[in-house]
Amino acid sequence: MSGTTASSSVEIPIEDDPRREEIIATAATVFHAKGYHAGSLADVEAALDPGGPGLEHYVSSKEHLLYLIFDRAISLALRRLDELATIADPRRRIGAFIAHQVLIVTEEPSMFTVFFESRPRLDAGYEDRIRGKEKAYLQRFVDVVTAGVEAGVLAPVNPRFGAQALLGMSSWIYKWYDPAQDDWAALADDFVALVLHREAHQ
Repeated sequence: MSGTTASSSVEIPIEDDPRREEIIATAATVFHAKGYHAGSLADVEAALDPGGPGLEHYVSSKEHLLYLIFDRAISLALRRLDELATIADPRRRIGAFIAHQVLIVTEEPSMFTVFFESRPRLDAGYEDRIRGKEKAYLQRFVDVVTAGVEAGVLAPVNPRFGAQALLGMSSWIYKWYDPAQDDWAALADDFVALVLHREAHQ
């Protein structure tokens, strides 16, 4: 997962810079609460811990900051998904993919709400970077559906349609998931049961 600073074209892993990680998380919270259009760089700056470098050291514009949120979201999700892609058993791998998608959306609600709802606001100059990673992400789901169909654990569906169905089901929860009354693990378990026709949690 990487982003570009305002002062350099060198790609630096975000996890190597806690201050940039803080800025991205804070910006996601601000844009989630106020909306991308209404939230400003000044709002983000005001919400930051004043003890570190200022916003201007990391971002060149509001559009650049939105890109960093998008890049963090898709890069984090893709990296975790690649770890699960090594699971050999197709049935277990499908279950792990669904649970992964539920978990990442529910543990980062601000970031993924901004990701899903502010896509039209993403600057065209950053679109290709994000689209390339999204295509790679979708392909991972196409591959797992293909393997599931070949193993007989999924109905013989078009893998692309199946992949989009799994992603749609497990991503749309950002609209209604309530951590005060919903448990992500139980939700993931029910989704897996729905897809793989096994007994759900009790």
